[in-house]
Amino acid sequence: MSNTVEFRSVCPVATGLDILGDKWTLLILRDMIWGHKSLFSEFKESPEHMPSKMLSNRLKKLEELEFISKKVGVTNKKSIYYLIEDKGMDAFPIMIEMAIFTSKHFYDHLGNTYTKESRGIMITKKKEYIADLVKKYRKFKKNLVV
Repeated sequence: MSNTVEFRSVCPVATGLDILGDKWTLLILRDMIWGHKSLFSEFKESPEHMPSKMLSNRLKKLEELEFISKKVGVTNKKSIYYLIEDKGMDAFPIMIEMAIFTSKHFYDHLGNTYTKESRGIMITKKKEYIADLVKKYRKFKKNLVV
């Protein structure tokens, strides 16, 4: 791991927030796992409109922390593909818990982007849901033609 990442303390919650608690990191991972996004331009299309400099910084941070890797395109050397690694996939359960919490307490805010059925599956079949997400992502990653 790179020496550029600084942690506030040895507390596991504080350290977790230093890694995942900024405004954008989990959204990048979200776009990768649920949306199978891998190119900078694809991340820029997200509804949260992350500024380009911020996106570059977060992708670099995630790469330094070994959550993601980047691969230069074979057919187009200008294309850089960002891919989730095992450490990044280990963040999925945290994201699921956040989605469950948010849907419980702020369901009305979510509009039609999130159904009670999907929340129910996340709660009642959490391990299977996460395993399925990981399986689908691994298949996407394996079949990605760069």
